[in-house]
Amino acid sequence: MNKLLLFLIFLLPFVGIGQNQSVDINSSSLKDYFEKEKDFVGGKISDSDYKTTNKDLGLISYIRSDGSVPDVDLIVRYIFFKKDSLIKEIRNEWDVANHNKKLNNRKSKDFRNDLAKFYSMLEQSLTKNYGKGTITGNLPTIVDDNNSYNKQVKWSLGKTDVELNITMSNQYDTSKKIFPSHKIYLSYQAVNLKDKPDYENAELIKRNRKPIPNIENPIVSSQEPTFPDCENSDTKISCMNNKVRDLVLKRLEKENIRIENDTLKVGFLVQIDGSTKPWKSSIKSINKELEKIGLETIENLPIMVPSYSERMKQNVSYGNSFFIIIKDNKVVNYE
Repeated sequence: MNKLLLFLIFLLPFVGIGQNQSVDINSSSLKDYFEKEKDFVGGKISDSDYKTTNKDLGLISYIRSDGSVPDVDLIVRYIFFKKDSLIKEIRNEWDVANHNKKLNNRKSKDFRNDLAKFYSMLEQSLTKNYGKGTITGNLPTIVDDNNSYNKQVKWSLGKTDVELNITMSNQYDTSKKIFPSHKIYLSYQAVNLKDKPDYENAELIKRNRKPIPNIENPIVSSQEPTFPDCENSDTKISCMNNKVRDLVLKRLEKENIRIENDTLKVGFLVQIDGSTKPWKSSIKSINKELEKIGLETIENLPIMVPSYSERMKQNVSYGNSFFIIIKDNKVVNYE
């Protein structure tokens, strides 16, 4: 498990932890959490499928490419009271449906075992920090590709309830609205807020699953996205990065902006339909003119052939981040 992930889900920025120690997710402000999100590659996302269940609650979500489970990104959701910005819940989700966008999304035995192993790693780490929790359900050491599995562990840590849950099912029946589901979520929910509504066990957010046409079998079946004119390249990511560098230079020329010596960092997500989503928090430069040009360039990238997972037999999202060094109006770090 990578260091950034450990920092996020176990240490929870600004929240002290330790066995039998009370946890307070409101020990720092919502603004502080949002500022901390800027340290991670990803950025704020707008997800129309998810809504809060109460008009008094707000929802803001962030995505970051994680890598703990192949082809699954981490989504962090903050549920808070609109009036005073006190946090009700912080939820970390590893949900296949977050970015693969298909309803009949059956998963292989290998994928399910990888997800189960990652869950077990989370459970062991949390137990080490929080002590023994209350367990419901069971997750065997080895899982198959047919049976459904669910396991939940809960900890009561004074001011906060913590819940770790895994759901794995390959069942699909449109008449009964039953769809394959593979997800892990780790929830930190405040239970010490005074003069606030009592939601008991009710969900604070809900998701409306929308049938989106499955996009499969791209022109070039590559593990990496393919930028136009990079189809025959053996290093598709380097080719894409260099194409973006050229586009930044062209836009600088068009705007008649000269760069003597500056560096621009760019970050974006190539989505499963080949479109590009800028990571605004990862497009940075000391030179604000160059930063603006960088964002405009990423926002106007052409449609690409998306990344394709042979293992999952479908398109997947792909995160990319790199630097552009410009001296005397020329890029000096082509790959």
